[in-house]
Amino acid sequence: MADMKLIIPPRHLMTKTNDEDPVFFHYYPIARIVYRKRLKNTLSLIPEGKKYKNVLEIGYGSGIFLPTLAELAETVTALDIHPETEAVGKLLDFYHIRNRVKLISGDIMNMPFEDSVFDCCVIVSTLENIENSEQAVSEIARVVKPGGDIIISFPVENFITDALFRIAGEDPRKIHPSNHRYILEYLKKNFTVTRSIHFPSFVPLNMSLYVSLHCRNDVLK
Repeated sequence: MADMKLIIPPRHLMTKTNDEDPVFFHYYPIARIVYRKRLKNTLSLIPEGKKYKNVLEIGYGSGIFLPTLAELAETVTALDIHPETEAVGKLLDFYHIRNRVKLISGDIMNMPFEDSVFDCCVIVSTLENIENSEQAVSEIARVVKPGGDIIISFPVENFITDALFRIAGEDPRKIHPSNHRYILEYLKKNFTVTRSIHFPSFVPLNMSLYVSLHCRNDVLK
């Protein structure tokens, strides 16, 4: 999206919503290159000049992407399993968007929304954390309007990313029970994938670090 820039809130406004929340990696030297790039790639897949009535962000975490998404829609509904809505609300107040962003504590496996209510759904680094991504993808298909946009970003599983997680003291299989191949399989079954980008872009997808896709909710089921 050429005419839309990523908004990165000041660090002091950000709150870790759980022990695994990587929000501060967006501000660390070197690490922030990768973490901000995944948000920029996600944003670039939103059709240029498009203004939505109602956007859903699943797995909003600390809310770092909400100021940007609020520029793209009349209202943003943000869903996450954590209960830290008041902490994230301070970020919304700073950008004067609390009246247009609704924070909801809920589970992606059983979202508290009616069918076909959102024009667009954005999901960054969430599906890989769920063991049964197939059910999550089905729920996304249910709540997004036919023909609606779905932008999904997630890490790629390979020996490079596994090594990086192990260096950080994490077991990659425990923190990411669904790998990119599994997620891609169910995205293609449920949606039409119209565009895919990964980085670094000069290596094959399976050797990259991160992938982002634009999908349309128009596959006949």
